[in-house]
Amino acid sequence: MTVSTGTEAPVEQTGVALGRSLRVALVHGREEASRRAVAHLALASGAEIVARVRATDPRSFVEAAQALRDAKPDVVAIQGGAKDEGALAELLEALRLGCGAQRPMPRIFGLVDTRVAHGLRMHASPFEFERFGAPSEMVEALRDLRRGGNGEVVLRDAVIEDAARALAATTGANALAVDVTERSTSFVLASPDGRTEAAHLVPLGLGMGADHVVARASLDNVRRWLPWPIDAPALLERVFNRGRRPQGPATAEATVLLEMALAREAIAHALRDTAEAGLDVSAMRSAPSILITGRAASFPKSGQSLLVLVDGLEPSAVSTVFREPDEGPAERIAMVVSVIPRRPAKIRIVRASGRSVARVIPGSFGLVAMGADVEVAVNGAGVRGHGRSGELGVLIDARGRPLSLPERDGERIPAVARWHTALGATAEERTST
Repeated sequence: MTVSTGTEAPVEQTGVALGRSLRVALVHGREEASRRAVAHLALASGAEIVARVRATDPRSFVEAAQALRDAKPDVVAIQGGAKDEGALAELLEALRLGCGAQRPMPRIFGLVDTRVAHGLRMHASPFEFERFGAPSEMVEALRDLRRGGNGEVVLRDAVIEDAARALAATTGANALAVDVTERSTSFVLASPDGRTEAAHLVPLGLGMGADHVVARASLDNVRRWLPWPIDAPALLERVFNRGRRPQGPATAEATVLLEMALAREAIAHALRDTAEAGLDVSAMRSAPSILITGRAASFPKSGQSLLVLVDGLEPSAVSTVFREPDEGPAERIAMVVSVIPRRPAKIRIVRASGRSVARVIPGSFGLVAMGADVEVAVNGAGVRGHGRSGELGVLIDARGRPLSLPERDGERIPAVARWHTALGATAEERTST
């Protein structure tokens, strides 16, 4: 993987790994904040969430034990307050019943205060119980397990976080990194001062994680992004064949379009999990700079990466978009202007060479040619912002938020085909507004 340290800085070659799969069961208190906190821990560490159990879980003791047994967790992450101690202790008893014979035994990580930890530790035996005083400490411990205890292993999610920080520092504004690989989908929102909010969802990707995308989104929701008709059995076979063997970079157009469809749904569903964990999704969607990396950035055409990003993420403001393939430096590809006009409107576009006006019709979607690297400011139709164009120019997206696709194939397929054509995402020529 090539990782840039900024949009203008040289790049360095860094060997990274996804790390070992880590199965985590979440056990949390009755408060919604407790549920969000423990979910955020799992997402930030890149662990796979295999079970969720609340202190007020309606399942019986035996049912809770069976759920934990079926999950086969490597780690059980616990978070709760003093008033949850009794219920959490009972759930640890259920864990003993369900996973006492599991080898190796699951470890228990507790984000609880010292007094609660003392009470829970007695109920945790024979499992190893570790208390953490801060979320960052638990995240690092979970990541160390993914590294197999080898501190020299560089995890991909850590590198993506560094890339987001570098972009934010370079541009002086919030930056979002969106990474889609064979089995993971990540979001990292970084601020110029180096703070980040990160979510790394596993397994959810374009290869070994493709079946999980279909399981969550449904086959029809993947199929709706294809600009040509295909029957469900044929699509299902293509998707599940991807999980059986490693996939190299897609080159055939049909394969690229299938990966693009999977990537959209992976991004959309990862966003939902991110929102449920309490992360600021609205700030992610409105980030002034967005970097797309991984397989979603490695499509043959930059317009294909851009289309996946705007369809899956649904940016809500004015954003400069970069893409960074696994084998290559970052490149600025376009500026995206998201508009939601109720009636035909105008957008004023200002650049050094002069001013122009773009007419925006509700539902329209297309590019305004600007040149490869032009400072651009836009104002009008309820949107204002500035950024830099890329090789594709400026994309004006007036399709609305949330993005809605027609249900009938006869209406949807032509619409999706037009969007692909507008960004040069198929063999047809690109058109502009």
